[in-house]
Amino acid sequence: MDEEPVESRQKPPAHPPRRQKVHRLGMALFIAYVAMYAGFMGLVLVWPSALSWRPVAGVNLAILSGLGLIVAAIVLAVVFMLAGTTEDDHAV
Repeated sequence: MDEEPVESRQKPPAHPPRRQKVHRLGMALFIAYVAMYAGFMGLVLVWPSALSWRPVAGVNLAILSGLGLIVAAIVLAVVFMLAGTTEDDHAV
């Protein structure tokens, strides 16, 4: 058997600090979105009649909150994209 001794195996390189910050930001944004979605699903589960309420221009709360989740996902993606890019990323 040609197994290397444990001592001679190399450890994988550690992530640079900037990459770790971007990773943490991505996880925080993901958790924020999951919390928003869980709130929507909780409303559907606990108080479904509230979704028929028409707070703005005759559009019901179900449509408004669904569109709100889509807009929130786009905004969070843009925040992540802007936070995760540097001037070096734009160099050709």
